[in-house]
Amino acid sequence: MSFSIAAPRMAEAGPINRACLKLPQASARPQLCGCIQQVADMTMSRRDQRMAAKILKAPDKAQEVKMSRKASDDAFWDRYTAFGDTAQAMCS
Repeated sequence: MSFSIAAPRMAEAGPINRACLKLPQASARPQLCGCIQQVADMTMSRRDQRMAAKILKAPDKAQEVKMSRKASDDAFWDRYTAFGDTAQAMCS
């Protein structure tokens, strides 16, 4: 009987990874974008990931969310900040 060991699957198909790869400064570092996506998968819902991807694509959106008076935006911003801190620690 033989067993086949599959390589761990990179989290490359997520919205954070796709947005990250479109950034000019990240195009040469796809492994970094994959790492950031893995952190997103561990710390954020898919809904939060889609919002974070929108912020990566349009940085002005970050200021809009950050300055919003909506409780849901405040809660997202707290989660997004925690995600950023974790990604920086794990992927740097």
